[in-house]
Amino acid sequence: MNPIFIEPTDILFFRDAIPMSAGQGSGAGCRPPFPTSFHEALRSSLLINTGDTPNAKKVQGRPRTADRSGNWHAVGHDAETFIASKAFRSLKTIGPFPWHQKTGLLLPVPLDATRKDGSIATLQLLRNQDTPAKQDPASPSNYRALCLPVATTPPDKHAQLSGWWTCTQYSAYLDHNNSDKRPQNVPPDFFNPTPTAELWEPEHRIGVEIDPGSFASKEHQLYSGAYLRPHKYTKFVAWAGIADPAKATGPESQTRRLEQEQLDKLNWLLLGGEFRLARLLHRTDSAKALSEAVSHLCRPPSPPTSDGPCLLKWVLVTPALFAHGSLPGWCADTHSSEAKPRTPLGQVCLNLPGRAQLVSWCHGKPRTASGWDVVEGRPKPTMLAVPEGSVYYFLCENTRTAEALARKLHWQPRSDFYGEKGCGYGLVSFDVHMHATSVSLNQLAGELFA
Repeated sequence: MNPIFIEPTDILFFRDAIPMSAGQGSGAGCRPPFPTSFHEALRSSLLINTGDTPNAKKVQGRPRTADRSGNWHAVGHDAETFIASKAFRSLKTIGPFPWHQKTGLLLPVPLDATRKDGSIATLQLLRNQDTPAKQDPASPSNYRALCLPVATTPPDKHAQLSGWWTCTQYSAYLDHNNSDKRPQNVPPDFFNPTPTAELWEPEHRIGVEIDPGSFASKEHQLYSGAYLRPHKYTKFVAWAGIADPAKATGPESQTRRLEQEQLDKLNWLLLGGEFRLARLLHRTDSAKALSEAVSHLCRPPSPPTSDGPCLLKWVLVTPALFAHGSLPGWCADTHSSEAKPRTPLGQVCLNLPGRAQLVSWCHGKPRTASGWDVVEGRPKPTMLAVPEGSVYYFLCENTRTAEALARKLHWQPRSDFYGEKGCGYGLVSFDVHMHATSVSLNQLAGELFA
């Protein structure tokens, strides 16, 4: 996928699923668009640019009851699903992320980072004795983390970090070889994040609700919307691309080539509510510097050299939609056959050389995600997403397992839903420690993997 710079030409407005009647909310406008919003805006703009804008859903698509991958035509299904178009269906995106002319790409500050003596400290894990190691709740969504992330210093509201980090700051945070975290020969304020106020400002406006059926205003129906007004040097950057044509056969291969050419030529984007316009910039002078910074950051780290149990944390840089609320679907075995026993709840079900267990998490208030079905003229179902900056902690049986899990999580879409639309991307670090008052790492591993 190639980087694309997004330069808004006006204020931007993004809705969520929260009502916007007077006194109830102001939308979600003053924040970057949800990954699915950008993906759908980009695909819609491509369809408009090519003249392929169907007004009804008549093309048969993958049934909702079918497997998410593989050939679903070979198996009958009770319900049929129809879509508007198959054009650009292999489009994949990552982002968008803020980009500033002076600092470059910016990523959300992890929620486990706090200030400490001119540098930063990260939360440590404390074994929660009230939570049994082997859990069998009635529902996976009731899974309880075995450990609690706790601060190493007394709570201080001024110690909390919020905003955005550059790639250099993020690389120093992920490094597990430097206990001080701060690189040499850097200023004391090296880890100071870029505040959101330096990237954009909220602009509140009063609007009138429109009836979707008649496209006329509704009487006495007003709302307050929070719009995003970018600063002069603020843009957004995302990665987008069509699936590799070489992996397709027949006419599909040629179709993908044509779609990639159309994507490379697209220089405008209708983004957010009210069809706000943005410019798309391909192959700019900043793209080379961006690629160099991201290539180092997106390389999976190596685990500690000592063999034995190993802790790993996964920091989300984009929101994720999981099948069981906070618990990822790949941490719950849904195998229904009685011939094969299920793995314990919370154990990673990915193909690994050993066992890995989710032991803790640190995440903020969930984000509501929805959308508007343009063809059918109705809102899409509301979903709750784990916000960006959230941290998941895993205990791996040995370093081989930790290395394999890092490759599967680092800069890979691990959201259970809409991974192709940029949800569930994160970065891995091995800088995780047990709290001094907690049980040892070997004792915790003995409880889980005995």
